[in-house]
Amino acid sequence: MQPQPIPRFWFEELTAKQHFVKDAALDETIRARFGGTLEAAARCELFVWRATNEGRLAEIIVLDQFSRNVYRDTPRAFAQDALALVLA
Repeated sequence: MQPQPIPRFWFEELTAKQHFVKDAALDETIRARFGGTLEAAARCELFVWRATNEGRLAEIIVLDQFSRNVYRDTPRAFAQDALALVLA
């Protein structure tokens, strides 16, 4: 599990508009590609990523943004906010 694909996906594969719309297909794509990464980040297993700016950014995106997609319309969508804020 490496951090590089996350900013690439978020900033290059998606449009800015996609960051803010409710889209079940996008939610499923993020769940399939990054759901395991989100779970690892929530357990603080990606702490080595914090050694680089790109890794820290990737972990923040996973915790703060991907959680919204993976857990949409549930309280879990916001469960990682405190950790993301500390990392920011």
